[in-house]
Amino acid sequence: MSILIDKINGLAGTVKAILSVPKPAASKFKFKDLTFFLQFVKPVWKIGALSVLMVMMSTAISALLPMSSKIFIDFVIQKTGYAGVENFLGSLGLGAYAPAVNGHLSSINFLVLLVIVVGVASLVLNILESYFSSIYQQQMTFNVQTSLFDHVLRFPMSFIKSKQTGYLMSRVSDDVSMMQYLFSDAVTTIISNLFYLIFGVAILVSMNARLAAIIACVIPVYIAVRYLFSDRIRALSRREREYNSEVSRDMQEAISGVEVVKSYAMEKREVGKIASKLQNVIRTRIARSLLMAFASSFMSGTMFALTIVVMFFGAFDIQAGRMTIGDYVAFITYIMFLSNAVNMLYRTYLTFQPAFASMDRLKEMFDIAPEFEWGQQSMKKPGHIKGNVRFDNVSFSYGSEPTLKNIGFEVRPGETVALVGHSGAGKTTLVSLLLKLYVPQSGKITLDGVDLNELDHSWLRQQISIVSQDIFLFNDTIENNIKYGRPEASREEVVHVAKKARIHDFIESLPDGYDTLIGERGTKLSVGQRQRISIARAFLKDTPLIILDEPTSAIDPETELHLKASLDELMKGRTTFIISHRMSLTDIANFIVVIEDGEIVERGTQKELEQKVGLYNRLRSLDQTHPAGT
Repeated sequence: MSILIDKINGLAGTVKAILSVPKPAASKFKFKDLTFFLQFVKPVWKIGALSVLMVMMSTAISALLPMSSKIFIDFVIQKTGYAGVENFLGSLGLGAYAPAVNGHLSSINFLVLLVIVVGVASLVLNILESYFSSIYQQQMTFNVQTSLFDHVLRFPMSFIKSKQTGYLMSRVSDDVSMMQYLFSDAVTTIISNLFYLIFGVAILVSMNARLAAIIACVIPVYIAVRYLFSDRIRALSRREREYNSEVSRDMQEAISGVEVVKSYAMEKREVGKIASKLQNVIRTRIARSLLMAFASSFMSGTMFALTIVVMFFGAFDIQAGRMTIGDYVAFITYIMFLSNAVNMLYRTYLTFQPAFASMDRLKEMFDIAPEFEWGQQSMKKPGHIKGNVRFDNVSFSYGSEPTLKNIGFEVRPGETVALVGHSGAGKTTLVSLLLKLYVPQSGKITLDGVDLNELDHSWLRQQISIVSQDIFLFNDTIENNIKYGRPEASREEVVHVAKKARIHDFIESLPDGYDTLIGERGTKLSVGQRQRISIARAFLKDTPLIILDEPTSAIDPETELHLKASLDELMKGRTTFIISHRMSLTDIANFIVVIEDGEIVERGTQKELEQKVGLYNRLRSLDQTHPAGT
């Protein structure tokens, strides 16, 4: 008994906690905000309107079906109700047709045929509505997802770095699905049931105005329930969305780092972490479901009470001759149908809350200003560039601590500069500024005398080839990975650059050669093989500016010697930035810039720096003492 009491107390506590859920302060999404998303509906509004038209026609036909019970009872069984038809047609000036109409209505064959025709028409309209609705729904989803994905890819790098992939994917996938529901399934449900209410109430008023007025008194109850539950459901829905994003984020992180997880035997720890986050999702879903169940139960209870009232007053009206038995049966049938329509409308409104929570999150994403807009007329796209790059007192920081401080140097067209220094000195950040992945806090960077801030982002990046120490290859064929920067390149061109990168022989040894799928992030290849494919990709892009960020960090010294000749060929006539811990690569640079703690501490040619006692010589000594690959 004590256990049962504890359970009851626990349920009471849960209900109290649910009903005390505050309004969602973070979610300010209102009905008027729907106008923002109309831009995605506009391209497919015609097919959407056709779908709505099918819904209206189908609903109008369906609303007539309950009348068949009245016709069957009053005309076919009891052979009464003729006076009502005569009076109605007489008021329209069509009294001469009353005998023929009464004759048809009294025929069971006519009634069955009429029901069959109405049923078939409704079925055909439903099929057409589903077809057009599906086209509308999928096209609208396509518009939203492609627009959002394009928007996300143009986010500032600082924002992308602050969010994990799983979190962003949840926004692009899950939240868009909820919006799809709102603008397609929910709209269809609302229109269908709303029109059924309009047609049904009109018929009820014509049958018995007093009973129809009693039904109208229920409306304030629905409004009260709406205000009691809707905001709380939205709060729980938004919380669930956020918890889901955290689960997606952590799952993606664990799967991406599965080698580390397995190496440290941390499978149980990762499962436990996900399980903890999923518990939050489950608890929130249960709370939301319970809250929606309370709301639906209030609605159903109200309609049940309404049915009892109609039965009570209807019996008196039949005895008084104000209603026929057919009217009464039809009235009760309409009450049941209308009750279902009202409940569907209210359930749909309640599901607006999760949809609004998702749309609120989507709008947050769209409100984030991208680093550039497509087709900006104000941005420059020079027809020809020489490759003169100048850093003029450039400073930058990711947070409060400066990463680069007053960086200033110039690289003339065709020159190669080597950026050397300890890890974390700011070398990679410096070339990230050249790519406009970040914007300096002070100073400026110019290309052929033009400030990078005035140059089109996409155009600028098309002028630069990069081989990064953080190698990323797509889950595609080797050939497609090599020609990622030039999709139109031929197989012959791909083979040519693969030979320069000393990867051709290995590719040819594979069963599918250049058509070999390399797995997600190139997991089927070694680090060295992935780096050489990355180098081949840079060869093929053939741009006037080149960034080599640790281009040989995973390649053995012997292969490096072969690659140096290819790199020297690649850099001829091109402005090149080399970032390398291997001092052996500095001998192909025109001059060297030594960076420490974000500042330039030395600069000059290799010969000049070798004659100084400084960081460069210390790094060179360490490189000779601990050569890579040994």
